[in-house]
Amino acid sequence: MERRASQEALNSAGQSTAGRRPLFGYGRKVWLAVLALAGFAGLLVVYMYGFLEIDSIIRPAVEEPAPMGDLPENTLADVDTTLKQQPPRFKRCSDLPIPEHYWNMTIESTPAFVDVPQASKINVGESVCVRVVVPAKPLGTAQTFAPLSNAPWDSVLVDLVGRATNVSVPVPLRMANHTHNQNRDLTHVYEADVVLRDADIYSPEGYIEFRYALWNPEASLDPQPFEPEKLQIPDTLQVNVSDDDGVSPYSLQNYLDLPLCTEPNAEGRWISAASLPFDAAQVPPPDNHNLVWLPYDCRLKRVKYQDFATCLAQRYPKIHWFGDSNTRRALKKVSTLGQWCAAEPNSLVCTCNDNSEKFTNYGAYKRISPFDLDPVDGGAVAPDGAVEPPANRSRIVAFKWDGLTTRNDPPWADYFTQDFEAKLGHPSLAIVGVTNWDTAFETHAFFSGEVDKLAALIDASYPTHLGHPNTDIVLRSGQYYCCTSDMDKFWKRRYSRLRNRFYDATLIDTFKQKLDGKRNVLVWDVAQISERRPYKYREEDVTKCAANHVRSEIVEIENQVLMNALCNSGLEA
Repeated sequence: MERRASQEALNSAGQSTAGRRPLFGYGRKVWLAVLALAGFAGLLVVYMYGFLEIDSIIRPAVEEPAPMGDLPENTLADVDTTLKQQPPRFKRCSDLPIPEHYWNMTIESTPAFVDVPQASKINVGESVCVRVVVPAKPLGTAQTFAPLSNAPWDSVLVDLVGRATNVSVPVPLRMANHTHNQNRDLTHVYEADVVLRDADIYSPEGYIEFRYALWNPEASLDPQPFEPEKLQIPDTLQVNVSDDDGVSPYSLQNYLDLPLCTEPNAEGRWISAASLPFDAAQVPPPDNHNLVWLPYDCRLKRVKYQDFATCLAQRYPKIHWFGDSNTRRALKKVSTLGQWCAAEPNSLVCTCNDNSEKFTNYGAYKRISPFDLDPVDGGAVAPDGAVEPPANRSRIVAFKWDGLTTRNDPPWADYFTQDFEAKLGHPSLAIVGVTNWDTAFETHAFFSGEVDKLAALIDASYPTHLGHPNTDIVLRSGQYYCCTSDMDKFWKRRYSRLRNRFYDATLIDTFKQKLDGKRNVLVWDVAQISERRPYKYREEDVTKCAANHVRSEIVEIENQVLMNALCNSGLEA
């Protein structure tokens, strides 16, 4: 508009001087000389401007343009257009100041909203900053709910969802560095740098799950009703992720060229099996919606359980497997060589509860059950008193625990007696799956103490000395939880998405601190597999199963991730 106004002024000036004598009354020749000098001066200015422009690229100015949130409302559309035409100068939240007026917002004037400060076009593998502003909504009364240490008052679920691929990428929000975030009744701002690896146009989706730390019902507090609060998300708030060079290492066209996965926690996404540019039989089987789980940086192959049994006999002939009913469901797949729930995947047993199912391949409901895994016949209960597995088989000792809670009978620590190794053998692998029961029934302080004890007992019970292999440790995360609260009057499980994840972090961090460097510690992150499913499927799974068991199809995919990690090392195809 400024350029247009200037042109109109020039036109007006030209009309008003028509028929007048030359400027200041000079003759024509003098006037031409003046114009020549002006032209030379103009060239000099252009040259100097170019020099300064290059210098400014080499040394950018210290002061940066104000974020979009600081601009007058009527300029937002113009700025949005400009940003989409030019690559963003910043991508990380730490480089993008939070507008000061955000901290003074209240719910009366502004609803909670999502902000992508430089929503624009980025290339695959780059990150974008996502923020959520939760304006103050003072409670006005005292309460006994409080967040865990270094945890937020609000639990906010946000995903970036691809328009074409339907890829769902969770936004791992953290508290911005500001004192307001420590006070329950003030405005809170959360942010995260999210890496996007699939070419698509992404939009934020989500809501506030809980305010006032109601996501964390500690001690005698009961789970609170799930009453999500809407987030304001404009339809125009999008991130365009492109593969301009056509050489993205994350492209599905290149998936089969990736190295095999050797870690059970690789980030990935769910892709429709129908859209794969290769035979879907080359990757683990799909879920109940025909979606396959594909990591970004490595390749999962479809492992037959017969091959897995052979691998265990060769690499891990003795395994101690600690866990709850989720572990039981995984072992039902393993001990039947994948046949469990293959015939009736939509039955209640396969979609949720299997605690009354008759099962003979191993003592699935006993507190401790050794069984031998044969590549042909599957699992069979081990003979009493036998410590060593038969030839070409692996011995799996399954421990059925209710987490590390006081509900265990006998107490879980009682298994680690002085003759523990003599009775059950020295394993080359120990798989530990707790946190589900602990999140539901124990305080975080109690759980932290029990995890310390567990790490110490495992370290002491599996000594590293001559004649014994060094026991590798695999930590299984708890199951993902979202979209509801367990309001059952009897169970009153204190699950919440954020609480579950903090308990997982406590388990993983403790074992890493105490055993990493002494033993190989891997994380089998089954939670992220479910967390990255499209929201409607997550909601469907959790709300239909109060026990928070995943369907047998998801059990299969969780197992495939573990089997690849344990057996791919040293393989090239």
